[in-house]
Amino acid sequence: MKIAKFILGNMQTNCYFIIDEETKKCIVVDPADEFDVIKQKLTDKGLTVDKIFLTHGHFDHMMALEKLREYTGAPLYIGAEDNELLLDCDKSLMSFYGGVHTPCKSADVLLKDNDTIDFCTHTVKVMHTPGHTKGSVCYLIGTDMICGDTLFRGSIGRYDFYGGDYQTILSSLERIKALDIDYKIYPGHGASSKLSYEKEYNLYMR
Repeated sequence: MKIAKFILGNMQTNCYFIIDEETKKCIVVDPADEFDVIKQKLTDKGLTVDKIFLTHGHFDHMMALEKLREYTGAPLYIGAEDNELLLDCDKSLMSFYGGVHTPCKSADVLLKDNDTIDFCTHTVKVMHTPGHTKGSVCYLIGTDMICGDTLFRGSIGRYDFYGGDYQTILSSLERIKALDIDYKIYPGHGASSKLSYEKEYNLYMR
């Protein structure tokens, strides 16, 4: 298994492909924007989309979502508390920042803390990490963690939009800090990191 990263859209959002190299199936995490680029990357790599994951329901992580769903027919997974953002362009910031006033469709699978998802021979564990939004989740697979805008290298996501809360995101970070695996961190924006690095250098994790 490997993870490929693509930076898409005006917000420079990280879109990830979780790839099973044996079957050439993949999970697309946060189809941020530029559907044609995502489609071309899938074609170039000979990949079939098995699932689509959202780390949370903000516009900059899902501008290409509906085109990707239509193209692949793959089911969409999101934290249960963020499904409302798919259906409301104001709450998702789609109307304010994305200039889009047509809401997305509801997710196929609504996730809760400690859910597990089978992907080929792999298991993805869901960690509910609210604070950036109510339904923000991290996806843990092997020693990798895709964490959306909950945790960045040296920083954290904003908590002043709908559903955000500072004390709540701090509580989520405490849970992440308590994990006993030194995960490689794949955030929603910016560079990757390691959990050990964040524990030592990220002021919000001390």
